[in-house]
Amino acid sequence: MNTQTHDTQIFSAMVEILISSGLGEEDYGFTKNHHQTRYEELASVMNQRGFSNRAGKPLNRNALKQVVHRVRQKEDLFDTLKPDWDQFRETGYPPDTPTDQNATQCLVCGSAVHKKGKKLCSSDCVKVYQDHKDAPHDPLFPTIFHQMRYEDSLSKINH
Repeated sequence: MNTQTHDTQIFSAMVEILISSGLGEEDYGFTKNHHQTRYEELASVMNQRGFSNRAGKPLNRNALKQVVHRVRQKEDLFDTLKPDWDQFRETGYPPDTPTDQNATQCLVCGSAVHKKGKKLCSSDCVKVYQDHKDAPHDPLFPTIFHQMRYEDSLSKINH
């Protein structure tokens, strides 16, 4: 089996497991007090279901990170494997469940940022921020993202 086919199978299984867990369809024993499931936990579940790395060895966090990295490099493939986020909206699942009252909101996606002094929540948001930070914006704001957050907060107040 070639690398792309193997990566597609592993990534698809990762998405499927995370979706069924997130929708409450199946309990895989993921730690509930983490905002996100960890690669180690996901690798363990996938190993129990018979998945392995390209060498036929058990999956680990590093193998999953590498699969995600390779799949993200192929945007057309990555786009076809993205989950339907509307499934979560229909269940009433809150998009952000910050447990830390001191957490700030990510400038890009609005998720909670738990690291003190940081304004972005993930490497994905860092990439988006870097790609668009110089977009034209009102000079009252340091970046387009600051302006968008401000306008979003105004629209919530007015509705």
